[in-house]
Amino acid sequence: MKKTFIMIAIAAVGTFIAACSTAGIASSAPKLNVKIGGQDKTMEISSGGVYYGNVISTAPGKPNIQTSCHDIVLANYQMDTKNMATMKKPMTAPDQMRVWFTLTGEEGTNTDSPFKVGTYDVKADKVNKVRTVVIATQADGKDKEVFFDTMSSVSKISGTVKITSVTADSVSGDIDLGEGDNWVKGSFTAKLPAKK
Repeated sequence: MKKTFIMIAIAAVGTFIAACSTAGIASSAPKLNVKIGGQDKTMEISSGGVYYGNVISTAPGKPNIQTSCHDIVLANYQMDTKNMATMKKPMTAPDQMRVWFTLTGEEGTNTDSPFKVGTYDVKADKVNKVRTVVIATQADGKDKEVFFDTMSSVSKISGTVKITSVTADSVSGDIDLGEGDNWVKGSFTAKLPAKK
Protein backbone atom coordinates (compact mmCIF):
# COMPACT_ATOMS: atom_id res chain seq x y z
CA MET A 1 0.00 0.00 0.00
CA LYS A 2 2.80 2.40 0.94
CA LYS A 3 4.82 1.51 -2.20
CA THR A 4 1.74 2.03 -4.39
CA PHE A 5 1.18 5.51 -2.90
CA ILE A 6 4.83 6.50 -3.49
CA MET A 7 4.67 5.31 -7.12
CA ILE A 8 1.47 7.29 -7.73
CA ALA A 9 3.05 10.39 -6.17
CA ILE A 10 6.17 10.04 -8.34
CA ALA A 11 4.02 9.59 -11.45
CA ALA A 12 1.98 12.68 -10.55
CA VAL A 13 5.12 14.77 -10.05
CA GLY A 14 6.51 13.52 -13.39
CA THR A 15 3.27 14.45 -15.16
CA PHE A 16 3.33 17.91 -13.55
CA ILE A 17 6.96 18.52 -14.63
CA ALA A 18 6.20 17.36 -18.18
CA ALA A 19 3.16 19.64 -18.34
CA CYS A 20 5.19 22.62 -17.09
CA SER A 21 7.97 21.88 -19.59
CA THR A 22 5.49 21.69 -22.47
CA ALA A 23 3.84 24.93 -21.36
CA GLY A 24 7.24 26.61 -21.22
CA ILE A 25 8.06 25.53 -24.77
CA ALA A 26 4.70 26.68 -26.10
CA SER A 27 4.90 30.08 -24.43
CA SER A 28 8.40 30.76 -25.82
CA ALA A 29 7.25 30.49 -29.45
CA PRO A 30 7.53 33.86 -31.22
CA LYS A 31 4.23 35.70 -31.35
CA LEU A 32 2.88 39.17 -31.87
CA ASN A 33 0.07 40.94 -30.07
CA VAL A 34 -1.73 42.94 -32.73
CA LYS A 35 -4.42 45.56 -32.42
CA ILE A 36 -6.10 46.55 -35.65
CA GLY A 37 -9.23 48.68 -35.95
CA GLY A 38 -9.65 48.46 -32.17
CA GLN A 39 -9.64 44.62 -32.14
CA ASP A 40 -6.98 42.69 -30.22
CA LYS A 41 -5.48 39.60 -31.85
CA THR A 42 -2.64 37.23 -31.07
CA MET A 43 -0.54 36.20 -34.05
CA GLU A 44 1.49 33.03 -33.60
CA ILE A 45 4.35 33.32 -36.10
CA SER A 46 4.48 30.28 -38.38
CA SER A 47 6.88 31.72 -40.95
CA GLY A 48 8.99 34.80 -41.54
CA GLY A 49 11.20 35.98 -44.35
CA VAL A 50 13.48 38.84 -45.36
CA TYR A 51 13.91 40.77 -48.59
CA TYR A 52 17.13 42.78 -49.03
CA GLY A 53 16.98 46.22 -50.66
CA ASN A 54 18.35 49.74 -50.42
CA VAL A 55 17.04 53.29 -50.69
CA ILE A 56 18.51 56.67 -51.61
CA SER A 57 16.95 59.49 -49.57
CA THR A 58 16.93 62.98 -51.01
CA ALA A 59 16.32 66.41 -49.51
CA PRO A 60 16.53 69.87 -51.12
CA GLY A 61 19.99 71.39 -50.71
CA LYS A 62 21.40 68.30 -48.98
CA PRO A 63 23.50 65.41 -50.27
CA ASN A 64 21.74 62.12 -51.02
CA ILE A 65 21.94 59.43 -48.34
CA GLN A 66 22.05 55.76 -49.30
CA THR A 67 21.09 53.09 -46.78
CA SER A 68 20.11 49.45 -46.81
CA CYS A 69 16.33 49.03 -46.72
CA HIS A 70 15.47 45.48 -45.69
CA ASP A 71 11.92 44.13 -45.42
CA ILE A 72 10.87 41.64 -42.72
CA VAL A 73 7.59 39.81 -43.36
CA LEU A 74 5.94 37.65 -40.67
CA ALA A 75 2.86 35.46 -41.04
CA ASN A 76 0.69 33.10 -39.00
CA TYR A 77 0.64 30.63 -41.92
CA GLN A 78 3.28 28.89 -44.01
CA MET A 79 4.49 31.60 -46.36
CA ASP A 80 6.80 31.14 -49.35
CA THR A 81 9.79 33.28 -48.31
CA LYS A 82 11.64 33.08 -51.65
CA ASN A 83 11.17 36.78 -52.47
CA MET A 84 8.93 39.78 -51.75
CA ALA A 85 6.38 38.80 -54.41
CA THR A 86 5.88 35.31 -52.96
CA MET A 87 5.69 36.64 -49.40
CA LYS A 88 2.92 39.06 -50.43
CA LYS A 89 0.80 36.47 -52.24
CA PRO A 90 -2.89 36.85 -51.37
CA MET A 91 -3.90 35.06 -48.19
CA THR A 92 -6.34 32.18 -48.48
CA ALA A 93 -8.27 32.08 -45.18
CA PRO A 94 -10.01 34.66 -42.97
CA ASP A 95 -7.87 33.85 -39.92
CA GLN A 96 -4.58 34.49 -41.74
CA MET A 97 -2.55 37.58 -40.89
CA ARG A 98 0.70 39.12 -42.05
CA VAL A 99 2.91 41.87 -40.56
CA TRP A 100 5.47 43.58 -42.77
CA PHE A 101 7.99 46.24 -41.76
CA THR A 102 11.08 47.80 -43.32
CA LEU A 103 14.27 48.90 -41.59
CA THR A 104 16.91 51.22 -43.01
CA GLY A 105 20.52 50.77 -41.97
CA GLU A 106 23.41 53.14 -41.40
CA GLU A 107 24.52 55.69 -44.00
CA GLY A 108 26.52 54.05 -46.80
CA THR A 109 24.94 50.61 -46.38
CA ASN A 110 23.28 48.94 -49.37
CA THR A 111 21.38 45.86 -50.57
CA ASP A 112 24.21 43.53 -49.58
CA SER A 113 24.67 44.94 -46.07
CA PRO A 114 23.57 42.58 -43.29
CA PHE A 115 21.30 43.54 -40.42
CA LYS A 116 23.06 44.93 -37.37
CA VAL A 117 22.02 44.36 -33.78
CA GLY A 118 20.54 47.59 -32.48
CA THR A 119 17.46 49.78 -32.16
CA TYR A 120 15.53 51.15 -35.15
CA ASP A 121 13.16 54.03 -34.37
CA VAL A 122 10.14 55.35 -36.26
CA LYS A 123 11.15 58.88 -35.29
CA ALA A 124 14.65 58.58 -36.79
CA ASP A 125 15.32 60.77 -39.80
CA LYS A 126 16.74 58.45 -42.47
CA VAL A 127 19.23 56.03 -40.91
CA ASN A 128 18.42 53.19 -38.49
CA LYS A 129 14.76 53.94 -39.10
CA VAL A 130 11.53 51.95 -39.21
CA ARG A 131 10.44 53.03 -42.69
CA THR A 132 7.33 50.93 -43.36
CA VAL A 133 4.79 49.14 -41.14
CA VAL A 134 1.85 47.21 -42.59
CA ILE A 135 -0.67 44.83 -40.99
CA ALA A 136 -2.55 42.65 -43.48
CA THR A 137 -5.71 40.67 -42.72
CA GLN A 138 -8.28 39.03 -44.94
CA ALA A 139 -11.88 40.22 -45.27
CA ASP A 140 -14.49 39.07 -47.79
CA GLY A 141 -11.91 36.94 -49.60
CA LYS A 142 -9.51 39.85 -50.13
CA ASP A 143 -6.38 41.09 -48.40
CA LYS A 144 -6.88 44.29 -46.42
CA GLU A 145 -3.68 46.21 -45.65
CA VAL A 146 -3.39 48.88 -42.96
CA PHE A 147 -0.35 51.13 -43.49
CA PHE A 148 1.07 53.03 -40.52
CA ASP A 149 2.11 56.61 -41.29
CA THR A 150 5.88 56.52 -40.86
CA MET A 151 6.84 59.38 -43.16
CA SER A 152 4.76 62.52 -42.59
CA SER A 153 5.60 65.25 -40.09
CA VAL A 154 2.16 64.94 -38.46
CA SER A 155 2.39 61.19 -37.90
CA LYS A 156 1.28 59.94 -34.47
CA ILE A 157 3.29 56.71 -34.73
CA SER A 158 5.68 55.76 -31.93
CA GLY A 159 7.92 52.89 -30.98
CA THR A 160 10.91 50.86 -32.07
CA VAL A 161 12.12 47.61 -33.56
CA LYS A 162 15.10 46.06 -31.75
CA ILE A 163 17.25 43.57 -33.62
CA THR A 164 18.64 41.31 -30.89
CA SER A 165 20.33 38.54 -32.89
CA VAL A 166 21.65 37.99 -36.41
CA THR A 167 22.93 34.54 -37.43
CA ALA A 168 23.98 33.07 -40.77
CA ASP A 169 20.39 32.22 -41.64
CA SER A 170 18.03 34.25 -39.43
CA VAL A 171 17.31 37.57 -37.76
CA SER A 172 15.48 37.94 -34.44
CA GLY A 173 14.18 40.83 -32.43
CA ASP A 174 11.37 42.67 -30.68
CA ILE A 175 8.81 45.01 -32.19
CA ASP A 176 6.73 47.61 -30.35
CA LEU A 177 5.02 50.04 -32.73
CA GLY A 178 1.72 51.86 -32.46
CA GLU A 179 -0.38 54.45 -34.22
CA GLY A 180 -3.84 55.30 -32.92
CA ASP A 181 -6.04 52.17 -32.83
CA ASN A 182 -3.39 50.05 -34.53
CA TRP A 183 -0.32 48.54 -32.93
CA VAL A 184 1.93 45.49 -33.01
CA LYS A 185 4.11 44.21 -30.18
CA GLY A 186 6.08 41.04 -29.53
CA SER A 187 9.11 39.01 -30.55
CA PHE A 188 9.96 37.53 -33.94
CA THR A 189 12.41 35.45 -35.94
CA ALA A 190 12.64 35.59 -39.73
CA LYS A 191 14.63 33.52 -42.21
CA LEU A 192 17.34 35.35 -44.16
CA PRO A 193 17.57 34.88 -47.93
CA ALA A 194 19.93 32.23 -49.21
CA LYS A 195 23.36 33.61 -50.06
CA LYS A 196 24.02 34.02 -53.78
